[in-house]
Amino acid sequence: MAVWSTCIATRPVVMNFMKQIGQANRRVLATDEWLRVEGTNSIYALGDCATINQRKVMEDISAIFQKADKDNSGTLTVKEFQEALDDICDRYPQVQLYLNNKQMSSLVDLLKESKGDVAKESIELNVEEFKSALSQVDSQMKNLPATAQVAAQQGSYLADCFNRMEQCTKNPEGPLRFRESGRHRFRPFRYKHLGQFAPLGGEQTAAQLPGDWVSIGHSSQWLWYSVYASKQVSWRTRSLVVSDWMRRFIFGRDSSQI
Repeated sequence: MAVWSTCIATRPVVMNFMKQIGQANRRVLATDEWLRVEGTNSIYALGDCATINQRKVMEDISAIFQKADKDNSGTLTVKEFQEALDDICDRYPQVQLYLNNKQMSSLVDLLKESKGDVAKESIELNVEEFKSALSQVDSQMKNLPATAQVAAQQGSYLADCFNRMEQCTKNPEGPLRFRESGRHRFRPFRYKHLGQFAPLGGEQTAAQLPGDWVSIGHSSQWLWYSVYASKQVSWRTRSLVVSDWMRRFIFGRDSSQI
């Protein structure tokens, strides 16, 4: 019988920092969509010690409406909505997830659904109808898993942002600030799921790859070996890992200290 117990505990240095910034009642640090710790201006957190507090659409729905309603008519036309569409989807990723689950090609289809059987060119929504159309969007919000894949992508994202800090300060590339003027400096962090593996023992692994393709067996085990070795930080660690696998394959696992 093999017994395995694992967990994720907050490090003391992180716990002390959370108390200093008023996040002592949380399990991990809360950051915004740019991985900046909430309540600070220049401190960033990533990986297992932090989680992204994605802003809800309904919290900003009135500001979004006012920003999209450029002629201040009190109603939102399809043309006005389409002009703000990219910024809305960029700032609130749950919008695109909701559309995908509803099998809708764009938010215009969602607006059309809320208004009934009318031509989309003639759709005009007031703020209350706009709220009704987007009322269920925030149900698609999900926290990112505490995996190395997420942390690695966050690290690459932050490195890119830091390298282009001066450039993007002068020429912001992020979405519109719906509650303020101008644009955000950077695009928000977006996690791209590249699949995951679960070793099953007996030289077999379950693999879940993009496109919801699932494979179980020895071939998935060798795919896992390849991916795991390629993600090592240096050729030295790759050679050590591969040589350890070869010794285990030839001599079996060393269980003398169990």
